[in-house]
Amino acid sequence: MRRNRAAGTDAANVRRIGARSEAGFSAVTAIVILVILAVLGAAIVTITGTRSTSAALDVLGSRAYQAARAGIEWGAFQIRNPENTNNPVRYDCTVPATTHFALAGALTGFTVSVTCSSTDATEFGNAVRIFQLVANACNIPVGAAPGTCPNTVTSFNYVERQVTAVLETCRLSNGEVC
Repeated sequence: MRRNRAAGTDAANVRRIGARSEAGFSAVTAIVILVILAVLGAAIVTITGTRSTSAALDVLGSRAYQAARAGIEWGAFQIRNPENTNNPVRYDCTVPATTHFALAGALTGFTVSVTCSSTDATEFGNAVRIFQLVANACNIPVGAAPGTCPNTVTSFNYVERQVTAVLETCRLSNGEVC
């Protein structure tokens, strides 16, 4: 049987061409895999950064809430102790009085604005005064120290919490506490 040299040569060339195209396919596959891994890596970094920022804002929010509660406690003490001569809220609180102060300790960096308003009523012949306390706490106050809250200009790390409380005091007709 006679051998066709041309046919054998063509078959060898086909194998070489096939081998070259497979090598190109491997390179494309490797590049696609690298791009996919890079995208996944970037997504993981973004998600981790977002979670970290979210956790930090969560802590700031909790601290702001505790600062607002501290403002309510301070205001309640001022109301329940009306004989206090250093009472900036004043027992009558007939004109809404607002006091601003900065906090220390674990709440350093927070400012609280406490507003007090009151309404008078009579129950069973006794004078009753109903107080409403509103405490706003924020970490970026407006103005010079200690500043005021709330701040209308916000930034990405600004947190603010507001707590409201209603208290009542009773005075007998002779002025003594009920």
